[in-house]
Amino acid sequence: MRVCSVHTLHTLMKSKNLTRYTYENTDFQGWRVSIQRCGRIITRYFSDLQYGSEEESKAAAVEYRDMVFANMSRHREDLPEYMDTELEHVQQLLREKSAGLNHHDQSPGVSLS
Repeated sequence: MRVCSVHTLHTLMKSKNLTRYTYENTDFQGWRVSIQRCGRIITRYFSDLQYGSEEESKAAAVEYRDMVFANMSRHREDLPEYMDTELEHVQQLLREKSAGLNHHDQSPGVSLS
């Protein structure tokens, strides 16, 4: 069995539930946060262009991910209901974005699964 070093483990934990998109032939470059619990998948995208840089979009993605995890731990008894509430929030952000009402500081890119 291979044992991770503390540094490697810390790096893995820092990037848990985060994926970097840097394809040259696409309009999107940024970070995706994807969290699955109770049969629900919440996915949000954080664009480098929208946030100004790779570092700023990652910081926003990490902040969102950590907020969801903190809320999940506070809602252990009613986790399915919390996930439904967060999923509805993400859906509302997507509707606003589709209607052209999305603002940088309120509604980073979102996706539903």
